[in-house]
Order: sequence, then C-alpha cells, then structure tokens
Amino acid sequence: MQWFYADSDNQQHSVEEADLRNLIETGVVTSTTLVWNESLPDWIPAGEALPDKFEGGPVMPPAMTSSQAKQAITAIPGGAGQKPAADAVSICALVFGILGIFTCIPFLSLAGIICGHIGRKRARLETGPSSNGGLALGGMITGYIGMVFFLIFVLVYGAIIVAAIASESAGS
Repeated sequence: MQWFYADSDNQQHSVEEADLRNLIETGVVTSTTLVWNESLPDWIPAGEALPDKFEGGPVMPPAMTSSQAKQAITAIPGGAGQKPAADAVSICALVFGILGIFTCIPFLSLAGIICGHIGRKRARLETGPSSNGGLALGGMITGYIGMVFFLIFVLVYGAIIVAAIASESAGS
C-alpha cells in the first residue's frame, strides 16, 4: 500500500508501507507526523493511523535552538521572575569603559572594548534572558568613546606642543 507523509516543511513524500517502518524506526516519521493513504478520509497523525507501530517507547522531540530555549525558560512559571546572574566580564567592560572616558587612559578604554566583545559573545550563548548583553554593549561603546577622547587629547596637546616649539624657534 502506498503511504504519504508530510515532513516538518509540509512537503509531501510518497513511501511504500515496508519503507514506512524504517522511517518510523529512524525517527523521520514520528507519532505526530501527518500521514495519509487511500483508505483514510483525511491526513491524520501517524500515531492514530498506525498505533501498533508506535507502542515501543517515547518519541524524543527535536533539539531546541538557543532562542527556543530562552522562550521556554520565560514560559516556565517563576522562570521569568528569576533575576539572571550578572556576568563579571560584562560589568568589567562597563566599568573600564566609563573609567576610560573620564581618565583618558587608553588601557582602560581598551580593556572595556575587549571585555565588551567577550561579554557580548557570552550573552549570545546564554539560554536564559539577561541584561549581560546590554552591559557588555555599554562597555564597548564607552570604551570606543574613551579611545576617541584619548586621540583628541593627544592631537590637541600635540598641536599645542608643535605650535610652542614653532613660536620658540621663530622668536630666536
């Protein structure tokens, strides 16, 4: 008998009944996969159409992506109310970035930029919702601003020193 099944992209595939058992054993066709043949009036889940083939054990769901895992955690009662742990690298990024702006010390700004990039990468890999990405981004931005302030500082004082040397040479 000829069977048809719909995959996750709603593509319809034709398969012989003997091959359908292999697809069930390999997990391509699960109990929730829609199937149809000429004896059925409509598409129904394979678990209903072939209940004897799905009595073996539980069907494992597919692996979740990181964004699906974040949504699942926030959907858990009490999951969204839990305060996420702050990442020390993201906090350091923000602190170093702010210090780099106020002190015009390039090493602090550079540390803020580096820690910010590391913190952003860690925040993308987290499964739960957190503000670590925002802290890291703030550290990166303030680090880059601190570097710009340092360059302006160097250029202005460099121009003053060059002008002083030029006026001293002209006065002699």
